[in-house]
Amino acid sequence: MKRYIVAVFVSVLALMPFIVGAQQSSPAPAVTQTGSTGLAAQKCLVVGTGLSATAQQTLTVPSSGGNNSIYFDYLLATLNTIAAPASSANVFSFTTTNIAGTPLFPVSLFGPIVSGGNVITAAGATGPLGIPIKAAVGTSPTVVGPAANGTYGQTIVACWHEAP
Repeated sequence: MKRYIVAVFVSVLALMPFIVGAQQSSPAPAVTQTGSTGLAAQKCLVVGTGLSATAQQTLTVPSSGGNNSIYFDYLLATLNTIAAPASSANVFSFTTTNIAGTPLFPVSLFGPIVSGGNVITAAGATGPLGIPIKAAVGTSPTVVGPAANGTYGQTIVACWHEAP
């Protein structure tokens, strides 16, 4: 039994340079967008009138083509008050197309908004998304602001990646 243990110990010591040599001595280089992770580079678009105009805004993401989908990683939708709203009890929504379930992102002007210069963020579209929102395969998704109104401008910011 002792001979067996000694033989195993000697064999392990003899193979140690090969075992240690097989380990990586430094971190691997960063994976590029064509690397094995399959993640594509992120792209972003911004549309908006800020605090200067009142036109309805539409953000249209180009189609991913083929069997890929657009995955929104970042979505920010805001109403930017230019003047005091006629009513602070209105609820407006940013709508979508070519996204499963056609989600809405509501914005409530309810509260003490008495003048211009306020930025009200839509619920669910406040910036970075914990779980990406997937568009339908091969389509061009859109995010559309509420109908034009004389008391607010609109801003829509989206960042996405393409993947199967």
